[in-house]
Amino acid sequence: MSSENNRVENEIKVWQCKEEKLKFLFQNSPNIERSFGIEKLKFFKMLLFKYKKTKAVDEKITLRFLKHEYNKLKHQVYPNIIVRLVNEALSAVAFQRIDKQDYLKDLELNKKTLEEQLIKSGFHVAYGKVLEHMQEQQLNFSIPVSYHISENERLEHSLQFVKDAQGAYQFDGFRSILYTDSSPSRRCTHYFKNEKTEGFSAADAYGMLAGRAVLKVGTWKQFNFNDRDLNDNYRMHEFPESYGYNVSDALRTVPLKNDDYEAVESLADSLKKGRREEVLLMIQGREMKVFLEANPRFKNLNFYNDRMQKLSLAEIKNGCKINPLLKPQQNIESQTAKKSHHM
Repeated sequence: MSSENNRVENEIKVWQCKEEKLKFLFQNSPNIERSFGIEKLKFFKMLLFKYKKTKAVDEKITLRFLKHEYNKLKHQVYPNIIVRLVNEALSAVAFQRIDKQDYLKDLELNKKTLEEQLIKSGFHVAYGKVLEHMQEQQLNFSIPVSYHISENERLEHSLQFVKDAQGAYQFDGFRSILYTDSSPSRRCTHYFKNEKTEGFSAADAYGMLAGRAVLKVGTWKQFNFNDRDLNDNYRMHEFPESYGYNVSDALRTVPLKNDDYEAVESLADSLKKGRREEVLLMIQGREMKVFLEANPRFKNLNFYNDRMQKLSLAEIKNGCKINPLLKPQQNIESQTAKKSHHM
């Protein structure tokens, strides 16, 4: 086990950073060293409990030195042998009834919180790996998640986790990279910060890296692919509710085949999530298949044919670059006519 994976060493480093900060803040307080000594004894006792069954050689060695430091510190904080023995007995009871139970309770709460965040963001598949890294008690770690969106598109994510000052792990966010076979040299990447007020999901990442807009907390967000910040992240175009774009109203201007209220609202909800949706239009009594996506910047919709060529609604109505759908019965009749012609 390398030093960076020595869990005992990693936890001691976190404690030392915390101790330095607190000592600086309360440097003028009387008996500060004794107060820290008492807290450090509790911390050492918890480490000895958490890792007593470790099989890692580095950790066993670190624990032996820790046990020596624990006994040494105990004599410094409680030089009177009677006081020391009484305190040892009381602290053992308190540890079993309070500290140990609080630790186990906080650990389970941390796991549950992380699992809920991963489910919400679409990365529950990584939860098992998260538990493995938590067991190693690293100061921070990342987990890769990669998969194909389609035959020509692949997404690679790197999920970032950090340990806070209280010893709990936090899901900081994830960096996503979208690769497309049609543009192998183009590499779209962005770091999505995990925030309580505005969390992004894997689905959001795909939609935005593909160039589409996503509605988050009442504001449409879309990447400006011509502008990056110092962290190699795209800056965003933002279109709040006051900008005046309503995707449901935009859909009602389109001759959808299924234009009842529930269907339109369901389609609107999907477009708000940054998806490109296939729909059927009725043009002069004929069914036309197109693909739609929201365009908040220009307060309308983007249209594409089945070759993903961008179209205007006027072009669609004029039948440009798009073929009407033939019903199965029409296909059979057409094929029969062709055979009869060649016979």
